[in-house]
Amino acid sequence: MKTYDSRNNVHDAVDAVVEFGVAAIEGTKQPAVEYCEQVIKTLEPYTDICPMTGFQEVPELGYLCYVYDNNRFPVGDEKLRDLILEVARGQVGNS
Repeated sequence: MKTYDSRNNVHDAVDAVVEFGVAAIEGTKQPAVEYCEQVIKTLEPYTDICPMTGFQEVPELGYLCYVYDNNRFPVGDEKLRDLILEVARGQVGNS
């Protein structure tokens, strides 16, 4: 998995939510939130996915915005928190 930003194709992030249950978006707040909104709108045809937006503080990146499937990861799920940290570590290592 990787992080996405507002310059990435929204369908790549949608594919990540479908496959992994989450897509992490980096960048400043306004573009990241707008991108999350696009991802959620694009996920509308997937009736089995309940997309939600979340924010999490991660080392070296500050806050990371993400779209996740609430059917797979209920609010506050530790597996989701760990997955976001894992994605952030991978991104930091690839910079």
